[in-house]
Amino acid sequence: MSKTWLSIRVDLIEGRGEHLWPRPGRIFAAARSHTFAQLATAIDDAFARWDRSHLHEFELADARLSTPHGHDDPEEWLDDRKVGLSRRLGVLEEYAQYC
Repeated sequence: MSKTWLSIRVDLIEGRGEHLWPRPGRIFAAARSHTFAQLATAIDDAFARWDRSHLHEFELADARLSTPHGHDDPEEWLDDRKVGLSRRLGVLEEYAQYC
């Protein structure tokens, strides 16, 4: 079985009430077996989110993912600790929002 890596670009659009321009960005190499929770941790590390108090969510075209933390309707969210990148990110996926 050949190993396939994903190249994922993340741009920081705003923070602390400010819209950022130029947008600072990072490019990640991730295995398809990595989870969205692992990607969230990598994003926090890359943007120096050392406090880990930031709640996160991923909004894709067909799903919303987050670590369960008391959402109003948990059935409409997928647990990002259980969902691998390969199950949700297709080759042509161009937009995913990380909040």
